[in-house]
Amino acid sequence: MKILICICTYKRNNILNKCLMSFNKAVIPLNLNIKFLIIDNTINGNAKSIINEVKKKINYKISYVNEKKRGIVYARNKCLDEVRKINCDYFSFLDDDCEIDKKWFVNFKKIVNTQKVKIVTGPQIHKSNGKNNNNLETIFEKKINNDRKFVNWAATNNVIISKDILLSSNLKFDVNLNKFGMGEDQLFFLQLNKKGHQILWDKEIKVYERKHSHRSTMKWVTDRSFRLGILGNYIDKKIYGLIIGNIINYIKSIYYLIFSILTALNPFQKLYPYKLISFIYRSFGRMLSPFLFKKIKFYKK
Repeated sequence: MKILICICTYKRNNILNKCLMSFNKAVIPLNLNIKFLIIDNTINGNAKSIINEVKKKINYKISYVNEKKRGIVYARNKCLDEVRKINCDYFSFLDDDCEIDKKWFVNFKKIVNTQKVKIVTGPQIHKSNGKNNNNLETIFEKKINNDRKFVNWAATNNVIISKDILLSSNLKFDVNLNKFGMGEDQLFFLQLNKKGHQILWDKEIKVYERKHSHRSTMKWVTDRSFRLGILGNYIDKKIYGLIIGNIINYIKSIYYLIFSILTALNPFQKLYPYKLISFIYRSFGRMLSPFLFKKIKFYKK
């Protein structure tokens, strides 16, 4: 079995280096062949030097591609183009700031051998200084209590896909979401799910993500929440059509307002003020999305 690990990066060489080196700690099952594909989204090929250094330290083949067109959607679509050319059975999307669990490959192979699914995803656990850490990013996480469950979408921070799906579909990440810096993965997998492809979430397919200092402020929470509201309306319309999508949008606007009221009534809960503001801004983002979608500027994750 051959698996290709796809990682998009932009001016984060030190973080990328730690990500790639973490694979040296992984337990590799028998008959599993691993390759890497690194998509560097800088104009000048910023990551090429660090890739050349890493090649000397790990036992896996690394392919490097420089996608000069700025934006995560262009980088991810370049991944899809390259995957079509490379000999593999599965390919994975991971973020450059993650470290895989040492049994990530073992658990993946176990699932593939026992479950008839072609898309597998799992949790991304936030870490700080090497320890699990609850922080503001947890506000936006999709909460799943089951050990294993079918879901309707996956994030590109931790997902494995059968190449068969790619070869049978011309689907690509939506370039209209490029400036958001997020949401393109949600729409992509919702569209695959709508085509009948099941997505299995398993708690053992886990990766660990570094904590970023700029994601620890109220400004980051309000900006991200507002943008999530705006792009949520766009995604609903793409999946369900204009009329039904708009109806769902305003129902969800009310839903977030109700949750903000319920949150306000419980001021002793963890991250209370941030959750309250997040629900309010997501509601307003959805309400105003028909007027603001085209005015959104590039977003720093």
